[in-house]
Amino acid sequence: MDTLSHAAWGVATLRSARKETPAGGSQRRVHWWAAALAGAAPDLLFFVPSRIEWWLARGTLDFPFSAEPGIWREGGPPLPPDLVMAYGRYYVKTHSLVLLAVVCLALWATGRKRWLWLAAPYALHILMDMPTHERYRTQPLWPLSSWQIHGLTWGDPRIFFPHLAILIGVYVWLRKTERI
Repeated sequence: MDTLSHAAWGVATLRSARKETPAGGSQRRVHWWAAALAGAAPDLLFFVPSRIEWWLARGTLDFPFSAEPGIWREGGPPLPPDLVMAYGRYYVKTHSLVLLAVVCLALWATGRKRWLWLAAPYALHILMDMPTHERYRTQPLWPLSSWQIHGLTWGDPRIFFPHLAILIGVYVWLRKTERI
């Protein structure tokens, strides 16, 4: 799934689950931004460090292979070794429900429970990526298991357009029920 959609789902998760969120003002905006960031965080925590690493090694932020046709599809062009290494260093860790549970336990144990609600959009991101990643498969049980689902790429019209329609429908419903 694309990162922007994950951010939108993060806000939708907040609005549907947290009725007690203030109806207006700066606190509401802070909650929306926090939910959007939590929804996008698994991708941001993968893309930002891997691109910084690329920049430090190459002196450029240009990723010529990211737009290569078919790169994200099974049987597509060979993945560059740097991208494969970044997947192992960052993606499997940022897309792990096991590591998310460890972070939640640490927050709970240290009395920072007010931040636990951010785990919902983060976990939803991981769950949505599982069936929508064809080549970069999500391993939600890492490091306990390398289990993964062979999904379709999120850019496939069979995934993208129904997903977009559902996301719009959720926002229409949230608007009608005055949760947004």
